[in-house]
Amino acid sequence: MREADAIKTFLGLVSPGFTLDGELPAVRVDGIEVRKDGHAIAMVHADGRTLPIRFTFDEGKIARVEVL
Repeated sequence: MREADAIKTFLGLVSPGFTLDGELPAVRVDGIEVRKDGHAIAMVHADGRTLPIRFTFDEGKIARVEVL
C-alpha cells in the first residue's frame, strides 16, 4: 500500500494551500481505492463536498493528479 501512503503524504503537503471558492476548508480523506492499472482514487472531503481525486503512478511515484 505504498500508493496510499504516498497519497496521504501528498495531501498533507498540499492541504494548507488547498482552497475552494477562495476559502481554506478543512480537508480529510474519506477513502483511497488503489487499482491495479496504475491509478488510485482518493475521496477527499472538503467544505461539505466530496471530491474524487485520481492519482496516476509511474514506477511507484505520483506522476499525475486530477480532480474528477
